[in-house]
Amino acid sequence: MSRDLFGTDGIRGPAGQYPLDATGAQQVGRAIGRHFAKPGQRLILGYDPRESSDQLADNVIKGLTAVGADVVSVEVVPTPGLAYLAREGDFVAGVMVTASHNPYQYNGVKVFDAHGDKLSDDTETALNTLIKTDMPAHEAGKAVVDEYLVKQYEDFLVASANDDRLDGLKIAIDSANGAASGLAERVFGRLGAQVTALFDKPDGRNINAGCGATDTGSLKSVVIDKRLDLGIAVDGDADRLALIDEQGREVNGDHLLYLLAVTGHLDGVVATVMSNLGLERALDQRGIKLERAKVGDRYVLEGLRRTGFRLGGEQSGHIIMPELLKTGDGLLAAVQTVRALAADGKSLAQWRNEVTLVPQALVNIPLADRSSLERPEVRAFIKQQIEQLGREGRLLVRPSGTEPLVRVMVEAPDAEKVAAAIAGRLKELVAA
Repeated sequence: MSRDLFGTDGIRGPAGQYPLDATGAQQVGRAIGRHFAKPGQRLILGYDPRESSDQLADNVIKGLTAVGADVVSVEVVPTPGLAYLAREGDFVAGVMVTASHNPYQYNGVKVFDAHGDKLSDDTETALNTLIKTDMPAHEAGKAVVDEYLVKQYEDFLVASANDDRLDGLKIAIDSANGAASGLAERVFGRLGAQVTALFDKPDGRNINAGCGATDTGSLKSVVIDKRLDLGIAVDGDADRLALIDEQGREVNGDHLLYLLAVTGHLDGVVATVMSNLGLERALDQRGIKLERAKVGDRYVLEGLRRTGFRLGGEQSGHIIMPELLKTGDGLLAAVQTVRALAADGKSLAQWRNEVTLVPQALVNIPLADRSSLERPEVRAFIKQQIEQLGREGRLLVRPSGTEPLVRVMVEAPDAEKVAAAIAGRLKELVAA
């Protein structure tokens, strides 16, 4: 059975092209409704502010209601906010229309269950089959708008600080012209911080454009020029986070995991195979275990369930604190990080300096046949390179889940040179 319509994080692609055209979106809605809801049961739906989201959401709603499901739309909301509302309300599932950190020309659909959790591979496989199956319509369900539910998520973020205050703290917040626009400023303002708001004027096309967690150049300049304590950047649907320290340096997900683990006095952390060797070494010096999972925050969550650890995340800035919310939440992670900084007294720059990242290089090479990675000569070469790197570095070779590529990641003092050499030889071996 295939889940070919689903990537690492839901369905995603160019807006207007199957399965994100009108027909495909209605099929997606029908499949979600049929899988999760009996006629009359409710789902909650939200979207980010890119120009295609209104129409895509409308078509998904048409599909949901066609099989008898009722839909409550909260309109624009961060993805983790939608997950939170799905968990807290009387809903059988949540549907988020977003392409996260991608440009405005893209869009997608993410689905959460009634607990606010992302779906398993088996559930996505079942949905994949239903999307491609003709389904008879039921008596039409109802669709209503309740934009005020987003205030519940805002209150949750503020309450997560447990009455700790950020009075006097000077911060800039880059909302990526996305779903957190306005909301992020309100949350930190209610906590007492002095907020400079950036990129919080969505126009449908400026989402993630030269801003947000994937492009922090402007935020760095503002932090330096205004002599702020730190900067906060989320992406278009606010599920990932990057910080900028007072020196204008980026603080990524690996740094954040270290800071939160140490200040939280935790025993262990779940990260992915892409997290830097420097994080592993820094945590080890503190007596904190590191477990690695596959790329994707749902696999991080699986690791958290397996280990019982209370913190996990990705280098890209998806941070999960399962006792609060079981999905990556950029604003929640920002509140918890800034709260920890205020309580500890050390600056963000001081915390960043405690993690010495090993130089990392990524190279993609064409891969026509995934099975070629299993050839004895290929496996022997990879094993040899890992042994040569030893404790001074790390090699990861993995096929892409969405493209005909093999991704080669090397961590070593001369990572660029080593990665180029390994990739060159691998390209020869898989093509042979």
